[in-house]
Amino acid sequence: MNKTFGLLLLACCHSLGSASAQDSARYQLRLSVPVIDLPQNKDIPYRYPSMHQALEFSADVYDLGYLGIDKLGNALFKPKTKAYSNGRKAVNFGFKYLASLGFVKYGSELPIPLGVWAHEEFHRSVLGVNGIDSKNGNWFPHRWDGTVYGIGDQDLSVLKAKDVNQLLYAYVAGVQSEVLLTRKVAVQDFYKKRTLPKNAWMVYNAWYVWDYFKFSTSPQSDSVAVWAAKHENADPRERDFAGADLTAWAYDMFSPEKSYNERDKFPNGEGVNRRIGFSQLTEDGREYLLKQKKLALLNFVNPAIFFINRIPLGRHSSFNFFLQYAPTHYGNDIALILPVQVRNTDFLLGLHQYNNYKSGGYGLDLGFYNRQLSKRLETDLVVNLWNQPERFFENDMLNGGALQVDFRFLVAGNLSLSASFSGKTEGWQMGSPYLKSNVSSRFGLAYALKNKQ
Repeated sequence: MNKTFGLLLLACCHSLGSASAQDSARYQLRLSVPVIDLPQNKDIPYRYPSMHQALEFSADVYDLGYLGIDKLGNALFKPKTKAYSNGRKAVNFGFKYLASLGFVKYGSELPIPLGVWAHEEFHRSVLGVNGIDSKNGNWFPHRWDGTVYGIGDQDLSVLKAKDVNQLLYAYVAGVQSEVLLTRKVAVQDFYKKRTLPKNAWMVYNAWYVWDYFKFSTSPQSDSVAVWAAKHENADPRERDFAGADLTAWAYDMFSPEKSYNERDKFPNGEGVNRRIGFSQLTEDGREYLLKQKKLALLNFVNPAIFFINRIPLGRHSSFNFFLQYAPTHYGNDIALILPVQVRNTDFLLGLHQYNNYKSGGYGLDLGFYNRQLSKRLETDLVVNLWNQPERFFENDMLNGGALQVDFRFLVAGNLSLSASFSGKTEGWQMGSPYLKSNVSSRFGLAYALKNKQ
């Protein structure tokens, strides 16, 4: 791994010193289509999509939706022949915000590559790299019920006995998709100004994570654990693999040595009842989950949610910041993300606190984005360093990190070829399904549409 990091770092050192032209345009659309992602397209039983592909495909469909809302608002409220009054601007802004809020709230649940679909794909990716095949229950060729299914109790029992960390990661990978989508859009749209910023999408993602914790810590979770099971399929493979992600996470995190099959029996069918209610947790487990609900409010600490998309530092410089909370297999990650733009340089600083039950460690992200190597070639470089707990109850720590370099080569008009190379040591990295060390490469297309002004 050290040799891999060295070669990747050497390959992009030139990018850190290269000049990049200031981009003052506003973008209507930015798409990224990773066609190949290795080794994940080989490692997962169903082959496609990988975790990163699910992230990008979901972000692309959201971007297309925002483009449609942007154009519709302008067609309805922006005059072509007379002055664009402040009143019309305000009405247009209000229409676009409410339309985008409705789109992310209700459109996210559609059985196409949007929020819930990506949420389920993140679950599937972690299960997939552990050899467990599954299906997305929010995908129109399958069904539309927000599940991951096709998994037997024995598969989950073996996974917990073999490596409980992998099972815990599979539970919380779903809500990590919402957190990571917010990070992606907040950083990307800070560096590349948009005709319609995604403020509503960011508040929805923050609400989604907090609301999931709210449900999981309420008496409603106990009611659902009882009545929902009575209406589920008698065949375990047709039932959702987790039931409720966060109560299942807390249950197995606080009982790592307990056999998976020691859960309540499933009524009128085979296997166990996978749904865990809040009252079924230990007292420590309930207290911990309530604490995580409060910490999930940190995701609302984001100026972009309140329409502050950048904070000026001077004539040629600006920054923004946001906090992010994400549950992990060892506890949680609390991060402060600072994207900064200074003249021709786009860079990012991220500070992390990784916490298990009683101890924790720290991490650092450093990224350089949109560096021009030539008129046609630009690159991003991101370095992550971490000191993470290895497990929830234990004080053993993992020291490691990750390195990623992306290239985009403009081939014609707004279309680019893209390539990405990354390597990581042992440890958790949001957006990677691997807890072990891994080297990955991705190849695909990128498309950017600027406004005509």
